[in-house]
Amino acid sequence: MINYLVLIVFSLLGSTLVIIVGKMFDKNPAPLFGAYQNRSGVYWIKVIFMYALLLLKKMGQKLTRKNEEFYEKLDNVQKLPSTPKAVDAVYFNAANKNGDHLIVGTARRPNRLIDGFFYLKLQSSKFGLLESPKIPDTSLFNSAAEESYEADGIQIALVEPMKKWRISFKGNLKEANNRQQLHKVSIDAQFTSDEPCFNYETQMDDWTMAKCLAYENWSRSYFKNMKMAHQLHYEQFGILKAKITVDDEAYEIEFDAVRDHTIGKHRDWASFRRYALHWVTTENGDHFSVGSVCQPINFSRMQIGYMYNALERKMYPVTNSTFHLYQWGEMGSPPKDYAFTFNAGKTDYAMQVNISEAPYFYISKNWESKVYECLCTVRINGIKGYGGVEWDYRNVEGRNVEE
Repeated sequence: MINYLVLIVFSLLGSTLVIIVGKMFDKNPAPLFGAYQNRSGVYWIKVIFMYALLLLKKMGQKLTRKNEEFYEKLDNVQKLPSTPKAVDAVYFNAANKNGDHLIVGTARRPNRLIDGFFYLKLQSSKFGLLESPKIPDTSLFNSAAEESYEADGIQIALVEPMKKWRISFKGNLKEANNRQQLHKVSIDAQFTSDEPCFNYETQMDDWTMAKCLAYENWSRSYFKNMKMAHQLHYEQFGILKAKITVDDEAYEIEFDAVRDHTIGKHRDWASFRRYALHWVTTENGDHFSVGSVCQPINFSRMQIGYMYNALERKMYPVTNSTFHLYQWGEMGSPPKDYAFTFNAGKTDYAMQVNISEAPYFYISKNWESKVYECLCTVRINGIKGYGGVEWDYRNVEGRNVEE
């Protein structure tokens, strides 16, 4: 009997050892939905190795970079690199508790191409959601100064680095729900901020990044592709005050707003499978940016974001987010009502999201991606908030897609 029990124990131990060893050498487990990489047997070894590299990189950046001088130069219009997919992009997403929204983006590309769009929603008006007249197309042409964010009536200009920007628009916008109906619109708006920016290259949580990157299948070509696709991206929340006229009806609106600036040698929209980015403000003045990105050539499940604590006037990177893309909207359209949790600054947050409208467009000249600019309200730990969510989906049909 004793020998029989010993045999069973050793059999179980042996089986367990075989499973453990097998898992350790399982370097390529099948990805979820064929896209989102799973942990291999050496996942935690890769996490620790990547974490050490990221710490060393951050130490080097702190020794060589002076923030004030760095951002003063960076906040201006940038000279585009001589690469076919270079980008210099600015974007504003503004909302308030009354349900007003203003969203505008201009991405400068080679040969004066501008990936540009404009959305306006005035809750107290009868016009509904208004959008750029060429939407769902966003391929615009810059006929002004080459180094400017201008196209088709949209003008975005720096006034004072890291403090003031001006947004103006003059022209027609059409109703999103009745694209034949045009309205004459004039907008003069100023974005101001005394808040710090969040630089995704230097301020992301290193342990979170290490865990996300450790999912991927590393190789020489993988790191080469990552270096080629590297982009500098930073965001800043502030206040947007706008004077707006729609068909001779005048409005003065104040928004909470986020702006971002993206600079890179290689922005290929076709390389993104999906992403979702939330920018929201709660009624106590806190700001949140929380998202997830699936760009298989670089990272298939990157968790990103930060929060700005208005009371402390401090930035905290997001960690331990449960917002996983494969759980939401995988079939091609964003969810309308969902929730997830995350941590920032030693505080746990639960965010409930409700999307009221989800207009969309196709980005860049070949319509490589379909982008939804969603208007939303939120509750974060019970506190009401408002803002926008940008959902991106790869559009493999290009301009042949049926509208």
